[in-house]
Amino acid sequence: MTSIIVVDDEKTLRNNLSFYLRSQGYHVDTAESGEEALEKAKQKFYDIVISDCRMAKMSGIKLMKEIKKIHPASEILLVTGYGNIPMAVEAIQGGAVDFICKPFEYGSLLNRIEHILHAREHKVVATEERYDRIITKSQKMKDVLDIIAKTGATEVTVLIEGESGTGKELVARAIHSRSKRKDMPFMVVECSTAHEKEQQKEIFGEWEKENNECPGMIVRANGGTILIKNIECLAPVLQTKLLRFIQDGYFTPSEKFKKIKSDVRIICSSTKSLKRLATTGSFREDLFYAINIMPIYIPPLRNRIADIFPLVNYFLEKYATKFEKDIKAISPDVLAWMQTYYWPGNVAELENIIARACALTTSEFIDESLIFTLPKDRPASDEGAGFLNVTLKENQKTLILKALKQNQGNYSRTAQQLGISRTTLWRRMKKFKIEEPSIKTKI
Repeated sequence: MTSIIVVDDEKTLRNNLSFYLRSQGYHVDTAESGEEALEKAKQKFYDIVISDCRMAKMSGIKLMKEIKKIHPASEILLVTGYGNIPMAVEAIQGGAVDFICKPFEYGSLLNRIEHILHAREHKVVATEERYDRIITKSQKMKDVLDIIAKTGATEVTVLIEGESGTGKELVARAIHSRSKRKDMPFMVVECSTAHEKEQQKEIFGEWEKENNECPGMIVRANGGTILIKNIECLAPVLQTKLLRFIQDGYFTPSEKFKKIKSDVRIICSSTKSLKRLATTGSFREDLFYAINIMPIYIPPLRNRIADIFPLVNYFLEKYATKFEKDIKAISPDVLAWMQTYYWPGNVAELENIIARACALTTSEFIDESLIFTLPKDRPASDEGAGFLNVTLKENQKTLILKALKQNQGNYSRTAQQLGISRTTLWRRMKKFKIEEPSIKTKI
């Protein structure tokens, strides 16, 4: 269970916040001063430290620096009612993972916490794998990896396009981890679930009063990278503002404020064709060209079948470990079905299926009984040929026939392509009544 300590000299805020976080499933301790929090941190590791910036003796920034000496892996989220740019920059540069201003909504803070935990998971994996969990054997994705390697060494804006669940955020993180900014913040803003005011607050911040500013990600990520997800949903007025920032490197909150500079790299992602939207006037054309300096397209999973087996193996190991299960393998029948399914949710859907099966299984083997019925309302291959409303057996039969055709009836090569033995191939041909004469008519 994730452990959090809430540090604030305001008793009511401290108690209310800790009560809320416990209701969300977190283990929460509290401290009314930096000194008390530091003593507790010496006895226990906290995943996240949520601390007020300004306290009587030890400030939140001082506490952050002391805790980082003891537990470098602890993430520090600083809170203040006296938000200003120098404090925000000092906090981020000093090691804080994020910065939020009072008053704040609990939901907003919870989103920050979830983002911190998600980002930390990617950071841990990144130390073990070259491309932040981008598992591939397909040539199409290897081409994407080549672009990542080249793009990471530059400072240009990037536009990543692809269907939902293809891994656009992973690609963005991989670019960041390959850049000179890799040790600086990587922050993500989701445009599709936020209205204009929330988008403004997340990206550019709130600047209603000179003594109570709340900087957005452009300021908090200074020196790092921002991923703007589903940028096609960005409000038109903010499209204009973002364009000016990309061009000039600064933005003006309002007439009452001076220009604010920040050194951040902008990466955008979209599930739509921004070029088409720009052509029809649904998206600023000049902003499209400003962010499309380095375009990256991630193909859907159905167009890179070679990635399914390595992804299955990766997710199987991941969730078997997570759920403390001794899972040896997945049924060849299920693997065969996976090669013909359309995968509308792409890699995210595949991961969900494996995670669910690992959670439910009570044996060392995952078979079709653990793979729940899935939508079958779309074609399962690039060719778009009749895989509508097919059963699992029909999928397997079709796959075998297709493999036999591709290998010109050579059983050894067909078995190798399907990842099964020649004996298993013969057994399935008999099961599905695939006779040699019918094979030849299919070739």
